[in-house]
Amino acid sequence: MKNLGKKFAILAISGIISLAASVTAFAASSIKSVKINIKSDGITVGKDRDINDVTVNVSGSGYSIDEVDFMEMGTAWDITDIPKITVHLSSNDKYYFSVYRSEDFKITGGKFIEARRENSSSDLYVDIELPALVNQVSPIETVYLNNSGQATWSESKGSSGYQVKLMRDNSTSAIGGVQNFITTSANVKNLLTKTGTYTLKVRAISGDGAKFGPWVSSNSITVSQAEAAKNYNEGLNVNLQAVQNNTQTVPNNGQNTQLQGTWQRNNTGWWYVLSDGSYVTYTWKEIDGNWYYFNADGYMLVGWQNINGNWYYLDLNSGKMLVDTTTPDGYYVNSSGAYVAR
Repeated sequence: MKNLGKKFAILAISGIISLAASVTAFAASSIKSVKINIKSDGITVGKDRDINDVTVNVSGSGYSIDEVDFMEMGTAWDITDIPKITVHLSSNDKYYFSVYRSEDFKITGGKFIEARRENSSSDLYVDIELPALVNQVSPIETVYLNNSGQATWSESKGSSGYQVKLMRDNSTSAIGGVQNFITTSANVKNLLTKTGTYTLKVRAISGDGAKFGPWVSSNSITVSQAEAAKNYNEGLNVNLQAVQNNTQTVPNNGQNTQLQGTWQRNNTGWWYVLSDGSYVTYTWKEIDGNWYYFNADGYMLVGWQNINGNWYYLDLNSGKMLVDTTTPDGYYVNSSGAYVAR
């Protein structure tokens, strides 16, 4: 009887322990929502895949990040890639995941694909799609500027064009403003009109025109006083020949009046002054049968320019828009001056 009593006592104690464990497990808190914040700006076209280019943070209680990895491995990123990652979350003690539907997740910087719970819902694997690289650009590797003002740079994959600016000495202002090109070369000799040390900076424009790559600097060149004077005089002669005897017809109270226009120049560039003292800004202007484009500061632009979604080529010396011809770098522009792919 004594042994039987001991057995009953042991069974009773075991039952109490089991019940306590069940109560403890039953008391674990459910994680009903998950917040994930992602930054993936480090992923760029042409760059090797590195998970360190992706930063993931979570906000909320009861869980933390265990691991992050790409769903698809490979070499360098391509313009057609859509990066995807898997975020492994682990629940803390006394917590478990009950989430699995898309509405249970709040994700910034990515798009929810699916989620999986494992290990009695203590682990959660979330698959997330990151922004497509279609509007990303690969880095420009090299930029070279020679003493004749000819500049070349390496191609950026995914770019629709390039922005170029010429800097002198320690100035933070671009000489002649920022210019746009669709080629990987430019001649800026007409801007080397002052003694000093010059550097060219180039950055890529994304396919949608909304993003830019980092500025990449060229080697430095030094322009002497004699070279600067020569460049200035050559540019002066070309432009004066192109715009001699200009007359401009402008509306005046519904009637056209002939106004004599004049070109002016300083170390930054050329601008066109009307007889009333005003000057043309941020628009096209037809002068003596040729079209010119002036920026917001009133300076005439040259080279390739993206204006209202179309590319135009403005002669590097005179600034006039080329029409119905092939540009010096081999691209065709139609009768309106717009670039047309062939």
